[in-house]
Amino acid sequence: MSLIFHKLVQRDLRVVLRYYEEEGGPQLADRFFLELGSLVRDVELTPEKFHEVKNGLKRANMPNFPYHLLFSIHGQGVRILVLRHHRRHPRYGMSRK
Repeated sequence: MSLIFHKLVQRDLRVVLRYYEEEGGPQLADRFFLELGSLVRDVELTPEKFHEVKNGLKRANMPNFPYHLLFSIHGQGVRILVLRHHRRHPRYGMSRK
């Protein structure tokens, strides 16, 4: 499957990495980034294994950080719409297409 990222996912990632770097140092930010990369690969290879949350959107949780990805499947591609903290308002990022 091909991956397509919503343009605001990069901003989501920068905010999270900045936070972890400031609060825990570069090693913690690196751990987050590596785990996210692993999750993105998992979503790319087996998107159907993740549960649907609403209207075709699926959720993939990070195992060791309180963040998740919301994505949709379109034909042979996966569109990642948002990187979101578990406690973020449930509607955050839901209007992204």
